[in-house]
Amino acid sequence: MLGDKVLTEDRISLAYWFPILDSTGVLVPKTEWWHTNADFWPWADGQESKSASAFMRGLKQRLKKWEYPVFLRTGHTSAKHSWKDSCYIANENRLGRCVFGLVEFSLMQIFDLPLSTWVIREFLDLDVRFNAFWGDMPIATERRYFIEGGRVICSHPYWPAEAFERTHSKPEDWAARLYGMNAIEAPPSLQADSEHVSAHFDG
Repeated sequence: MLGDKVLTEDRISLAYWFPILDSTGVLVPKTEWWHTNADFWPWADGQESKSASAFMRGLKQRLKKWEYPVFLRTGHTSAKHSWKDSCYIANENRLGRCVFGLVEFSLMQIFDLPLSTWVIREFLDLDVRFNAFWGDMPIATERRYFIEGGRVICSHPYWPAEAFERTHSKPEDWAARLYGMNAIEAPPSLQADSEHVSAHFDG
């Protein structure tokens, strides 16, 4: 993990949970996170922000150490459904649009999401079965594990069919592709890893 030291008790933020996860020894994508005091609110009004401009210059400098594409997010969200206009940075030419997409999404929430932590992550090539939603987001196999008392009590595919029923941005055979993807049997190692990781978190 690469990261500037940030003290936080905000357990939703990646700045809190990722260092703990990384210390467990499970495989994680290369990740760099840092803290900023940049003021992004002027962007919402179409105004300049010197601190946000300085943030952008710093981000471009950080990305010189990375190979595109990369995955970009804040400590609290990736706005993943907007994909190509938020978290997926195909090349430097897309950087400004995607940063603005993350800022816009964060500020539009009922309780605006913090923009004080930013994260660059290694982009992983996954077994994508189809693309969906307004951002042409790739849909790949994922699972949720629910743990109580240090033990996995159940696990489910991350993507239920209901998640795609309202969007028009999906292939005609999406249901068949989703069924095939969700029918894949999860290796036992995922349950073992889940229980191992849970032992490092309280609550």
